[in-house]
Amino acid sequence: MPLRRFAAALVGLLVLAAGAAVAAPFERGLLWRVERDGRPASHVYGTIHLDDARAKAFSPQVDEALAASRTLVVEMLDDADSRSAFETAARLPPGRSLRTLAGPESFERVASRLAERYGLPAAAAERLTPWAAYLTLSQPPRPQGEIVDAALQRIARQRGLPVVPLETAREQIASIAAVQTVHMLTLLEVQARRHDETVAAIDALLARYLEEDLDGMLQNEELALRDEPSLRPAYGDLFEQILVRRSARMVERMRPRLERGGAFIAIGALHLHGEQGVLALLERAGWRVQRVALKRP
Repeated sequence: MPLRRFAAALVGLLVLAAGAAVAAPFERGLLWRVERDGRPASHVYGTIHLDDARAKAFSPQVDEALAASRTLVVEMLDDADSRSAFETAARLPPGRSLRTLAGPESFERVASRLAERYGLPAAAAERLTPWAAYLTLSQPPRPQGEIVDAALQRIARQRGLPVVPLETAREQIASIAAVQTVHMLTLLEVQARRHDETVAAIDALLARYLEEDLDGMLQNEELALRDEPSLRPAYGDLFEQILVRRSARMVERMRPRLERGGAFIAIGALHLHGEQGVLALLERAGWRVQRVALKRP
């Protein structure tokens, strides 16, 4: 599974985890100034893991904050080692198959979606882990080139800024793999069965992102849980593993960068939202967090 496809897939994954969330602090805003005790200011910027020209048309405020920074800090590096780690982890070991894990009926539905919309042969689908199949179905069924996060990394390198990660590829893999298999198989079945809704939700998510509406992004797909409330444990497990726990880890790892100051930290926008989000965690740790108003070019 190519790394950029995986990153884009996290968008859909977070869309469908959204039903676990409610209105909370830091509901709006993508660019935030973070400072305390006379240290040089840093910035936290919320990205969306998609290839979209509007999202990559960075505002003058984002460009100025990045230009004034000493370091770009990202979730994970987009490099060959990371891509290799994902591609290896996405495949089941010999002797195991997704057909057996999911059951013949569910697998046929999943394989059909993967073939029709992503060009993945059934034989390849059989080798996917449940989480890799789920993430693939969670991404837009159209080619994804340079996503927002990769564009920021490219710009930083062109300007001679060092780019450092908050997580490794193996840590991100471990986060999604930590979701209970029974929950992941449930989510995969729903994803295949309601795939048209998933695709529409990704477009709606992007629209909310462009409006800087973090709360709207998280509320975007509550319909899934209203229609099928029995899915709440599975979505809750997913939300806990890939959003809540990772946000806490990110805060711990960005603190040294914030102490030095001059960091531009680019992470998925949904990590900014709510009581358990990065901004609230930083505020409770004594940092001053202030929204920077954006004007799109």
